Amino acid sequence: MTAPLPGIGPLHHQHGPDDLSMWTVLEPPRSALYGAPVDAHIMLEGTDDPAGADLEFVAAVLADVDAHIEAALRFAHARLLEDPAFFEWEDAGPHREFDAATFPLGDPQFNFYSDGWLLRFAEGGFPICEPYGLAVSFDRHTPIQVEGLADSEDPEDPGDA
Repeated sequence: MTAPLPGIGPLHHQHGPDDLSMWTVLEPPRSALYGAPVDAHIMLEGTDDPAGADLEFVAAVLADVDAHIEAALRFAHARLLEDPAFFEWEDAGPHREFDAATFPLGDPQFNFYSDGWLLRFAEGGFPICEPYGLAVSFDRHTPIQVEGLADSEDPEDPGDA
């Protein structure tokens, strides 16, 4: 465990997926949108030092989790309207109008890397979400890509902890 980092708090280290060093925020921020804490991880390759990440940026994102969650949900919604087949869905049907509270993506997790970050929704009401969820990648504070995680390593199995 690290000493508390400004805006982030203490971190717990373990080995993550794909041989990454995973630092978990021990006092995760709370989402009013989901009414629960939101997991956050800093994942770095080749270092056991969390300072390899832009910690000021991580703190800024974690200070406003709901704005980033809503941006990701809006971006995923726009992608659904544009290409329902990507979600393995026939059409946007009941999701034509955006409502962050009812859009079927849940269990958000913030994952920061040395070269960017993504917001993973571990649960979702679309076939593309099986078995590991869906991710929205960001360029700083702007969502830029939606991807299914079916071909990923099991994110719940941190490897040799």
